[in-house]
Amino acid sequence: MTGKEAPMAVMRMAATLMPRTAGRAMLWAALAATLLTSGCAGWVRDNLTQSATPWRRIQPAALPVTLPDSRDFPIVAARMRDTGTVYKTYNVALGNPTSLAGENRLTVDVQTLPDSLFGALVQPPRVFPVPLYTMETLTVTTRREFPDMKVKVADIARRNRYGDYDYATAQDQENSCVLAWQLITDHKRMLPERIEAVRLEYRVCGVGSNIRALLAPFDGLTLTLPETILEAQDLGGL
Repeated sequence: MTGKEAPMAVMRMAATLMPRTAGRAMLWAALAATLLTSGCAGWVRDNLTQSATPWRRIQPAALPVTLPDSRDFPIVAARMRDTGTVYKTYNVALGNPTSLAGENRLTVDVQTLPDSLFGALVQPPRVFPVPLYTMETLTVTTRREFPDMKVKVADIARRNRYGDYDYATAQDQENSCVLAWQLITDHKRMLPERIEAVRLEYRVCGVGSNIRALLAPFDGLTLTLPETILEAQDLGGL
């Protein structure tokens, strides 16, 4: 295959991509192996755009999520960065009514599907692990986030409009904290076709012992992705 023919071949393959199916990843892997073993790999260059861009401030209206109004946990600031053309990460700083160290925040990672077959073959490393936490990594995280507090991982998952999520709690004599995390991959009822996955992580500390009040903003958040996402009332049976 010549240097001129290779890009055209990829364009033709990209143009004939079928809708998202479970077997598409296997097809991509097979095509990648074919390209690499057929002498066509010479025109593939390192994609420097896979590096994460610097954080940049954005307005709350530009976030892919809205939060219920909260006196204790209002949005203080928001920022975002890109990793390649696949991942966008948003960080929302929330108010903190306690004197505890650490930032109350919501982090949103949005993973989109590439526009072409070639883009799918050179995706940057995932910006979040799957599963999101193991007991080992969760222990490290909670010790860092909530030092000198009694931490407990919830035995039963909690549920918001986008499905089940897991969480841990931390408490001392005056304050309580929560760390909640959720991976959304349901395309049948929620995510538009171009969005591969959404990861949410929520960390909040407040005065008192009302864990339910701390989780209320996470329970009531709404995704507002650039592409149409099903309204909460359409998620019958969820």
